[in-house]
Amino acid sequence: MVAGIENRLFEGDGEKGKVPKYSLNDLDNEMFRVAGEIFSVSIAQGGPAPQFMQEWCYKYLVTGKLQTDGFFDTELSPLLKEIEDATDLSPYIQQILDCGYTGPIDIEQKDGILRAVALHATTKRTPMLQQLREGLEVYNMAQVMKDKPDECRSLFVIGNDGKVDSQYIMSHLAPEMSPHGSSKRLKETRILDFFQDFLYELEDSQPQAEVLTVSTVMQWMTGQSHKHLLESERQTFKIKLRFDHNCLDHSPGHTVCFPIVSACTNTVTLPTVHLQDYESFKTNMKTAVKYGASFDRV
Repeated sequence: MVAGIENRLFEGDGEKGKVPKYSLNDLDNEMFRVAGEIFSVSIAQGGPAPQFMQEWCYKYLVTGKLQTDGFFDTELSPLLKEIEDATDLSPYIQQILDCGYTGPIDIEQKDGILRAVALHATTKRTPMLQQLREGLEVYNMAQVMKDKPDECRSLFVIGNDGKVDSQYIMSHLAPEMSPHGSSKRLKETRILDFFQDFLYELEDSQPQAEVLTVSTVMQWMTGQSHKHLLESERQTFKIKLRFDHNCLDHSPGHTVCFPIVSACTNTVTLPTVHLQDYESFKTNMKTAVKYGASFDRV
């Protein structure tokens, strides 16, 4: 839901942060208010959080006051750079006027022109931010942000990545292992190595549409694809990993079965008989994750 709102109502550079789209239709339909309400509910329920905004947007949401420091606009930021480096402003007269600047256009007034362009880029989005701010009043989130601005910053500003990586999953695994020295223990250790290699391979693969990711695996196992927002939750979070060595006894004659996931209890049971080598493990896992997202067994 949060990712959908990001794509629908925000625009900008994925690395420098995003800003609300200048969309009067969405403003008129109070879509930004709805977005704020959804953000509040999502954060209150453990995430994901909208960690994609620029710093100045967050400061406005907290204080209601406009600041232009640190803003980036895909259209106007290049213009600002060109004006800043220019020795002759005549090629930019129309663009400067379109930004609402009405003073003399010459090199001596460059600082004022730069401020006007920056204000134009930010002020036209303040109605969207104000509506978003009103939506954040759900669960009293706006007041919490005002009282704890530094603590809440990581929930909104780009650079505080909540994306799950292989280290996050592996560090929270709690495998239920057989006794040391047993043949079962050796199989279980080998499967754990397979799982780690599988996550590393997904992490190193080039991002493509509809390709399995580490976040997808996390969601398959636990029901959520993001890191936990609270440090206390991260400390207590565990993924129980169990090993089924007797699936042939349960279902004699079958040729393959897949991991069983209980996302409500963060428990995954792996059928060791069908995971003898890495290629078998990878094929089995990819099939399970792809077709086992619903509340049933593959």
